Amino acid sequence: MSVIPVTIFFSLLLAGLFVVLFAHEHRRRPFASAERDSLLPLADEKPAAAPAPFPSTPATPPTP
Repeated sequence: MSVIPVTIFFSLLLAGLFVVLFAHEHRRRPFASAERDSLLPLADEKPAAAPAPFPSTPATPPTP
């Protein structure tokens, strides 16, 4: 068996698979872009809660 036909067959198979998957992804999200997709992992993060502030009332001296 010659290697050239096998190589061409697999190259066409991979190219066809790329085109099908690209068309499917483009049809699923038509307005997506690389910039938006790169920021998607940050969308799930929630801001960290701020630490509790110190009490605002001044300390009173103990009574004797």
